[in-house]
Amino acid sequence: TNTSNCQQICTNTFGSIVCSCDPGFSINVINTSLCDDIDECATNTSNCQQICTNTIGSFVCSCDQGFSTNVTNSSFCDDVDECATNTSKCQQICTNTIGYFLCSCNTGFKSNRTNSLLCDDIDECATNTSNCQQ
Repeated sequence: TNTSNCQQICTNTFGSIVCSCDPGFSINVINTSLCDDIDECATNTSNCQQICTNTIGSFVCSCDQGFSTNVTNSSFCDDVDECATNTSKCQQICTNTIGYFLCSCNTGFKSNRTNSLLCDDIDECATNTSNCQQ
């Protein structure tokens, strides 16, 4: 039976016991039979590249929008190429950037003022840029 009052790990020693804690926890400084969660995010021991969320006894890494968790090392984040994955919704030209993308338009079109994903036709005749004689 456990009569030691150790919250997590009890080690029997000659004439006494020693309490210790599981990984992700540390001995409480006031009551050495208790264990406190270590906030790996606050102590910068998580190695998360972008977002760290503390959990009881551990932590979870995640990524900002425009990034995904690296498949071989979940502490790291990889840029999502929104142009290659066709998630950008650019009407004409998509240029991937780190964490985002930029939409642009082909010659003869300009970016829509209210929706930068769309392109509007430029009326070269109305703007006198068509080089037409009549």
